[in-house]
Amino acid sequence: MPIVDTIKSYILKIFDLKEEELTKTLLLQLNIFIIITTLLIIKPTVNSLFLSELTSDALPLGYVLTAILAIIGYHFYDKALEKYALNIIIDRTIIGSVLSLILFAAAFNFNLANGFLLYIPYVWVAIFGLLTASQFWILANLVYNVREAKRVFGFIGAGAIAGGIFGGYLTSLLTNFLETEDLLFVAALLLAGCIPITRYIWKHEVIKLNPYQVSLRTNPKGESPIKLIKQSKLLSFIAVVIGISVLIAKLVDYQYSDYASKLISDQEELTSFFGFWFSTLSVISLLIQLFLTKRIVGTFGVGKSLLWLPSGILIGSVLLLIIPQLWVVVFIKIVDGSLKQSVNKAATELLSIPIPIEIKKKTKTFTDVVIDSIATGLAGLILIFFINGLDISATYISLIIIVLISIWLYFIYHLRLEYIVAFKGFLDEKSQVKKEKNVKEEIKVTSIVDTVKRVLNTGNENQIVHMLQKTLEVKDERFFLPIKNLLNHQSSKVKFLAIENLYFLRTENLCDTIGKMVYEDNQEVTTSAFRYLLKHNKNNTVDLFKKYLDSSDRTIKNAALIGLSQELRNNIILQNKFSLEQHIENALIEYNKTSDENEKKHSMEAILQAIGHARLERYYNVLKAELNSKNLEILNKAIYSASKTLDSQFIKPIVSHLSGKETRKQSIEALYFYGEPIIDAIYDLIKNETIDQEDATIALAVIEKFASQKAVSKLIKLTEKTEHNIKIEAIEALKRLKWKHPDLIIKDRFIVDKILDECHLYQNTLSVIHTQIVIQYKKKSLNSETQENQARKALINLLEQRLDRQLQRIFQFLGIKYPPQDVDPIFNIILNGKEEQRLHAIEFLDNILDKQLKKELIPVAESVLYETNTEEKIKKLNVKIMSETECYNELLKRKDSKLKLAVLYLIEQSKNPQFNPLLEMVIQSDSNEKIIQRAKEIMAIS
Repeated sequence: MPIVDTIKSYILKIFDLKEEELTKTLLLQLNIFIIITTLLIIKPTVNSLFLSELTSDALPLGYVLTAILAIIGYHFYDKALEKYALNIIIDRTIIGSVLSLILFAAAFNFNLANGFLLYIPYVWVAIFGLLTASQFWILANLVYNVREAKRVFGFIGAGAIAGGIFGGYLTSLLTNFLETEDLLFVAALLLAGCIPITRYIWKHEVIKLNPYQVSLRTNPKGESPIKLIKQSKLLSFIAVVIGISVLIAKLVDYQYSDYASKLISDQEELTSFFGFWFSTLSVISLLIQLFLTKRIVGTFGVGKSLLWLPSGILIGSVLLLIIPQLWVVVFIKIVDGSLKQSVNKAATELLSIPIPIEIKKKTKTFTDVVIDSIATGLAGLILIFFINGLDISATYISLIIIVLISIWLYFIYHLRLEYIVAFKGFLDEKSQVKKEKNVKEEIKVTSIVDTVKRVLNTGNENQIVHMLQKTLEVKDERFFLPIKNLLNHQSSKVKFLAIENLYFLRTENLCDTIGKMVYEDNQEVTTSAFRYLLKHNKNNTVDLFKKYLDSSDRTIKNAALIGLSQELRNNIILQNKFSLEQHIENALIEYNKTSDENEKKHSMEAILQAIGHARLERYYNVLKAELNSKNLEILNKAIYSASKTLDSQFIKPIVSHLSGKETRKQSIEALYFYGEPIIDAIYDLIKNETIDQEDATIALAVIEKFASQKAVSKLIKLTEKTEHNIKIEAIEALKRLKWKHPDLIIKDRFIVDKILDECHLYQNTLSVIHTQIVIQYKKKSLNSETQENQARKALINLLEQRLDRQLQRIFQFLGIKYPPQDVDPIFNIILNGKEEQRLHAIEFLDNILDKQLKKELIPVAESVLYETNTEEKIKKLNVKIMSETECYNELLKRKDSKLKLAVLYLIEQSKNPQFNPLLEMVIQSDSNEKIIQRAKEIMAIS
């Protein structure tokens, strides 16, 4: 149909969408529209029913209960997300919400919901709003990659705005035809429409993602958001200012609800009133956002823009004290509701520019849920004290609001100063001037924009690169011209980032200018230029790229291939449209025909990147082959490209290159790119002993790099029943994490238990050595040169080495519990110091250790003072003397391959059938194939 095609073409052009993503984008927009529409029906309905029955006196307790349950719910919801699949949680949430709404509607119709029971739907509405919106955006982030999300989220968000406008007005209209209680049935019916939409999106867009792709598209987990906020003075002020604004908003909401419920006694009229003003607030907020926000923030600056909201509420509160009427409260509510979502929100977002994007992501949910809930609960407590306790009128809550606004203004002032310091600091990397000297004059947002432009125009390379990375987060058209000018900069890095920024800006189409940059020498620049052309070129893009891919210039051909593969990642439709696989095939044929080694190298690197970025499974065999390449550059590029596939089949091949010095750094980065799920994969490889020990030891650095509680948990498990080198490296990693990231939990009980285990192992080793020395002495008198005696002597030497390793592990564990700078020198002194130094070191240990550790560890430390494993040493430690069979049984159960082989060799040389049960035990229970095979060989000849 021509009309449909015209509308479709218009939508694609105006909202910067691609044809193949239109369906899922419209469905997601419809989904959030339904959710917000439903919320805007439920909220005025439940508020009206609640106030009509319990009056505004019940609101303070409602705020407190909402806050408590929201924080508790946030904790358990976070745990549920880790345990269950997101689609199950979303599905159950929507179905549960639909059933709850039907249940509430029935209860209200049959007069079953009254008295204290009304708090249930009241609190439920608040939780519903938080939960459904949060789930929606998590789902949306899984559907799109980062680059796509930057383009489409504005369009999807328009659905939420439309829902906010439509829902309230629909509620106001429906009250003319339906009873208030019956509106909940309408809400349930609407919300049920989200079920098929969510299931369709999950089935067609999300289910195909593997755990590594999901991890890449979800918010990172790591340090505690509370700790991150504490570490940043700017973030702390932002959190406080947001908290105070929510607190005041709740007090305003109380006044609004109180005046409305007292002046409008009819339930339907009250519902209509709430519905009308909820939507009207959305309309006013949208108009301010579209036509005034940029001008206000641009003219008055960030600091003064933040004053608009508290100033408006202050004027309204003073006016309410003079004229206590409903229209004044409505005015305050309009100021609060409209400016908060427009001017105040824009200014707050600008405030966070100097904060790294990863930290913003990690703290956003905490700020939105926990801080909001705490402020809501605090508002409830204030109202309980003043309204329910002192029985003052709602009008005089304005006095409390005025006091709180003065506190709010105080923190805004300091926030503005801290923002200027942080902004200047991030602009000038060499600035070490004290903060006090940095806050003498206010920097307006226009001057900040001018400063950004100045840096882009006149800054050094590092400053420009840093600024371009920040403007990439903001996507502000005001920076278009200075960024455009950077296309002529001498630095390739600057030109690359300039094109990356311009990719998202739409002031002017620069295809002609950027089209010439595909001839640049730097492949990063040419690849980015091709991505720009692919998105912004108005002509036939397929023909354009065919021309470049068939170019005689290999640099252009390679860059075009990489750029095309990056832009078409996860998009099968476009890959087929551009015949990407055929171009890869042609590149491989040409590669095989080329004789120039340098050209071959560059061609193969481009082919590998294209396969990796586009995730072309058909050509994974090429990646696998080049992961064994003798050419170091190609090998590193193969490792890099394999990680871009996020395919689990490449994990083990990448791990195998960790031990190579030239490939180690690239391999660690490649594995880290897989995201946090790689921790489980590495753990399984190490535990199942399917990778070399050297690779396994270095693989622990990948786990440590995540610095998360999950990483700590897996490292703790790797200190148990693993080879010594792995155990030591795991302990070292835990020690570094403990002192670098104090928020990570490593229980003292675990450390103490591990030290005690190592002490007992040390004692057992001493006992085994003692038994072997006794046996050696007895058999030596018969024949000292037998192979059995030689084997026993080798075992004793190996066990003595193990004593040093066990002592090392004991002190490594101590370094987790106590500061390493105190413990590490003690270990060196005990092993290598003079006698007097050793005695002082043991005395120092005696002073810092707790009672339980002191009892076990001090005798072990003292035993080192004895030069040989004498009877006196054994008696001092109260070690149990073992039989020869008990010795071998003890050693064969340890996780130490070298020690097991030494024991098996001694059993073989002893030629004693009494040890056959031990051989059978090894064959049945050991996990190492080499050990099992050796035991079988000995059994065969015994």
